[in-house]
Amino acid sequence: MSPVFAGRREESARLAAAFAIATAGDPATVLIGGEAGVGKSRLVEEFLRTGPGNVLVLSGGCLDVSGDGLPFAPFVAALRGLPGELTGTERETLAPLLLAPAPRSGDDARLRLFEGLLALLARLAAARPVVLVLEDIHWADRSSRDLIDFLVRNQRAAPGTLLLVTHRSDELGRAHPVRALLAGLGRVPWVERLELRRLTNAAVVAQVRGILGHEPDPESLRGIIARSDGNPLFVEALVDSGPGTTVPASLEDLLLAGVEQLPKAGREVLRAAAVGGARVPHSVLAAVHHGDVTDAVRAAVDAGTLLVDGDDYVFRHALIRDAVHASLLPGERVALHARYAAVLAGVPGAHSRLAHHLSAAGDAPGALAAAWEAAGSARRSLAHAEELRMLERVLELWPDVSDGAERIGHDRAAVLEHAAHAAALAGEPERGERLATAALAELDRGTHAARVALLLDLRARLRGRLGTGGALDDHHAAVRLLPAGHPARGALLNSLAEHLLVVPLPDEARHAAELAREEASAAGDDATEASALITLAVLAARIGDLDGQLPLLAKARALAESAGADGVRLRSLRFEAHLLQAYGRLAESEEVARRGLAAAHQAGLARSAGPEHAVDLIGTLLLAGRWAEAAESLDHAMELTQQGTTHTNLLAYKAYLALHRGELDTAADLAARAKAHSTGSAPPPTLLLVPRLEAELALARGEPAEAAKIVPPALEFPHLAVSSRFTWPLLVVGARVAGAAGDLALLGTLIGQAAGTRIAGPVQAAEARTFEAEAARAQQQPDQALWETAVAAWEPLGHPLHLATALLGLAEARLATGAGRDAAVVPLRRAAELTEALGARPLHDAVTALARRARIGLPGEDGTGEQPRFGLTARELDILRLVAEGLSNREIGERLFISPKTASVHVSNILGKLGVANRVEAAATAHRHGLLGTPE
Repeated sequence: MSPVFAGRREESARLAAAFAIATAGDPATVLIGGEAGVGKSRLVEEFLRTGPGNVLVLSGGCLDVSGDGLPFAPFVAALRGLPGELTGTERETLAPLLLAPAPRSGDDARLRLFEGLLALLARLAAARPVVLVLEDIHWADRSSRDLIDFLVRNQRAAPGTLLLVTHRSDELGRAHPVRALLAGLGRVPWVERLELRRLTNAAVVAQVRGILGHEPDPESLRGIIARSDGNPLFVEALVDSGPGTTVPASLEDLLLAGVEQLPKAGREVLRAAAVGGARVPHSVLAAVHHGDVTDAVRAAVDAGTLLVDGDDYVFRHALIRDAVHASLLPGERVALHARYAAVLAGVPGAHSRLAHHLSAAGDAPGALAAAWEAAGSARRSLAHAEELRMLERVLELWPDVSDGAERIGHDRAAVLEHAAHAAALAGEPERGERLATAALAELDRGTHAARVALLLDLRARLRGRLGTGGALDDHHAAVRLLPAGHPARGALLNSLAEHLLVVPLPDEARHAAELAREEASAAGDDATEASALITLAVLAARIGDLDGQLPLLAKARALAESAGADGVRLRSLRFEAHLLQAYGRLAESEEVARRGLAAAHQAGLARSAGPEHAVDLIGTLLLAGRWAEAAESLDHAMELTQQGTTHTNLLAYKAYLALHRGELDTAADLAARAKAHSTGSAPPPTLLLVPRLEAELALARGEPAEAAKIVPPALEFPHLAVSSRFTWPLLVVGARVAGAAGDLALLGTLIGQAAGTRIAGPVQAAEARTFEAEAARAQQQPDQALWETAVAAWEPLGHPLHLATALLGLAEARLATGAGRDAAVVPLRRAAELTEALGARPLHDAVTALARRARIGLPGEDGTGEQPRFGLTARELDILRLVAEGLSNREIGERLFISPKTASVHVSNILGKLGVANRVEAAATAHRHGLLGTPE
């Protein structure tokens, strides 16, 4: 290796700049690509050697073992030296990355693992900067790819971290999974892609001079430049081959030239190591190699072909290993694979490598059994994609092994069942559905009723996720198969009830949930009983009985907590916040939504489950007119989730905010993105929210005819009558559209739908009164009394935008019906105050336009008004109270569900407005001037 690091000044400067960004508190990730041998690892090594001081470096690489390597391999390697620095909770959460079985399983166990690693990086980086190096991700297993994606996208939560990720760009064909990963990460704002080019001729000269320690012979140098084509590894190999050596005929010959100069024992140990993979433990290589391994390895290490890394040996470059491996005769490779298999048979946790070597050695029965064990090991490590791959390997080998069932103790249908479950947990619903269907085809319903029922339930849930139909039939079939009193029947009934709740078919859902509660209670299944209670409470609250159901939700939460069922507990909090918001009890809804966020954080699910609770919090803040707070929480939530229904709802909320602030182009872009993310299998709130938003946007742009095309398809949703919470807002917008477009046929359809739509709670009552008033206006019959009823309905609910809209409608009706100019003064002035405070520019413009036409003066037109003390906004006063409590920026962010960066900006603004230098002085000033009174 050349002691001179030539030709990489610009690339080194870019890494240094990324590190400076990270240490300043912003996220930074660099994806370093290039062909094999171009110097990606050397670039990282030199950066770490000559660059930052007082930094913690965590480094791990992916291994090429024909796809059968250790799950999470780069992270296992990166954390290898850390166990002594981990807390007990961290060791438990990160167990799979410490080569220990995961203490918990289930749908959210892997999410806890991912969030636990992110939290660890944040904790470590709080003391000193952390550089996480992940090498050769073109070989990364699916679980490692998922974890890399999670860490990069959520890196804002770990300020002070720099991620360096290397890959071979010449190996990423169109179908390579890492290609899609890199493309997605490349769109993340803090990710930089750095592609290493081949060295210039001048850099090659500097490299050769450094290797030789003197000026090279000009003729030899010209040959090296021409032959290497600027690849640093090839330059080294050509220099090592010596000036008198004939130029090798191929790249393989070039890389083997140095190997062939080793003594026989050294060559043999390299061949054995090449079959073992990119990394081979000393104990394994010693057992596989015939003869004294120490002297043989010493020769390879001294020649720079092998490197020592802890107790392992690694090739200096994977291309050298590839060349050595390719030079082996088929019989030599088979014999070495057999020797590896014999050694690894007694090594704990080596099942996947054992399966690989047994398969390569031609031992199909042994490979099948090892693959089955490897699948179990992957499952315990929460590497469900690798579990699925191993199970599919078992299925591939099954036809060649006549006694497969005896070897693993399970029939083929059981392998298919396990594979279907693994696919579901790995986020592969289509594969899971196919595997479940294949398993069902092999099982007799009479003989294996329970297995069939559980498989039908699994397939139903997978079909529900896919939106392909057949889910409800599978749920019903699963329940019918098991008799009353069967231990699993309660869970199957609960699964059916949850599906019916979403459809929605409330009467059927209620019946299924009642049966589920009875069965679960009798079986002592607290988690299932709690989930059934939640479904029953939601169904009853949706038709008007909220107060009677809050104790039921509390009981469900207590049962879930006693059973350790975090998902059920969070579901209870989510629905409670959702229902309180629907009934206009916004302060209570906000409090429960924040409890949900805290519970998700406590469960280690802040970034996976947290955004769902954030949707309720943001919805409440928007309705309450606290738009600045909602915007900050929206930005933070959208950093945490980039897909699914939650992301669609967040996009729609952001578009709603932009629309009512008058930012129409931004709103249109966000609405289009929300529509693109929405699918036919989305729940009613999403299916009805997006078209309502599009219709409002068309109206705001003065395109009523276009808006009139949007509403009718939404009215074809089959469950409008029982989805009343989301139906009434659509009907209100539809009435405005019909009036603006003069479409009486549409209005008639809307009136007919309203007549059959129930009214549950005060918010829906206010929406219904508003619809009646809008419908009268659309028929050119403005009704003062109807608008007065609507205003009275909205007044106590604390929805300033809806109230201001109704006040404007009332003022228009009074002016139009001859009630007189004086009668319009109060509602117009009140509407102006509300819209000005909100920043609802389009509605405020409509209010001021009407006031101008009616020659009514509005408050604040002279520019006077009370200013907050020190110029602090309401949001800044909230944050000042938390600063006075001694909370850090991170803790403020967690409390308010905003990013630590946003909290930092607020704190800096507060210090500036107060004219103080630090947080202690800010708290003292706040106390001295009485700024910390009880928030409104």
